[in-house]
Amino acid sequence: MLQMTQTTPGETHFSALCERWAELRQEQPQLRIRNAAQQLQVSELELLLCRSAETRLALRPEFPALLQAMEAVGEVMVLARNEAVVHEVTGQFKDFTTSSSGAMGLALGQIDVRVFFNQWRYGFRVFEEVRSGLRESLQFFDGAGQAIQKIYRTDNTDGVIWAAMVGRFIDPEPVAPVIAPPRQPASRTAPENIDAESLRDGWLNLRDVHHFNALLKRHSVDRLTALELVGNEHARLLQASATVASDKKTTAPESLMPDLLFHRLSQSHCPVMVFVGNPGLVQIFTGSLNKIVPIKDWLNVLDPGFNLHANTALIHQWWRVRRPSSDGIVTSIEGYDARGELVITLFGARKPGQPENADWRTEIETLEDALCG
Repeated sequence: MLQMTQTTPGETHFSALCERWAELRQEQPQLRIRNAAQQLQVSELELLLCRSAETRLALRPEFPALLQAMEAVGEVMVLARNEAVVHEVTGQFKDFTTSSSGAMGLALGQIDVRVFFNQWRYGFRVFEEVRSGLRESLQFFDGAGQAIQKIYRTDNTDGVIWAAMVGRFIDPEPVAPVIAPPRQPASRTAPENIDAESLRDGWLNLRDVHHFNALLKRHSVDRLTALELVGNEHARLLQASATVASDKKTTAPESLMPDLLFHRLSQSHCPVMVFVGNPGLVQIFTGSLNKIVPIKDWLNVLDPGFNLHANTALIHQWWRVRRPSSDGIVTSIEGYDARGELVITLFGARKPGQPENADWRTEIETLEDALCG
């Protein structure tokens, strides 16, 4: 007699999801997993779990120790992203350290990251067949299944040390991930609830750009609203998308700001610092930008050791920001998405104790004149 096999609603849903993704891959073979997750309205981790078990091996959640051990493998490529920007750096982890609480981690050098481990929940060793052959990576996710960082083995990675190191962190008895609801963006602060004059006074008294978040917290204000309140001398809107432009006067075409900025930087070779992050990580590149390749909505930097892919259609506002510090004024360019969340920041390259690079300041002043008159 044929015996019926029962499945739970959760198993049925998961099987259906995997079938839908298989169909989507047939229809769009070049579609990336994150974009597929967006189309299917699920997390990237849920699609990763559709793969066969031998191609995605769970890691023990000992993430600080794992990142500290990465130095021994030599060169890797690290990828961090948010919805609008992808940031890829090739280099070696050096001297990764973790705070005494274990909540934060830091690496400086070729790979420059600030890590917030309270957001890290799951990690996997992933094997993928791509056009160039078998690709191997370590992928880390938050509780909602959103990717925080991916670390790729390269042709210059020490394969023997990589295999031994990663093998130490494979979880022999993994627990199935429990995917939480997606993180909701922080709500914007009503400007009328903020003492703008007190905020400006606090801004003028900043002595370190790293104290900026404390200033925002003290005034219970989100970052973008603070920029809107402090005045043009400190923060000026350079470019807004069409939807924002209807409220804030601007005549610049939507793509003008990033195109002007990145092409000027590629011509001048002015060294910059490019920050891109998500709630679990901030990744930084320092150096010059050279090969700029715009493709439709995407502005791409394609340099040896550094690639950047910015979807300019998703960056709704660009701001010039000036903050006081003990080293003088520090100027940044900041890009915000439609939800008011910061997705990319550029500074002139400098080290603590040094004044801002005069060439960077000139570049920004020229850009501001071109956009705002």
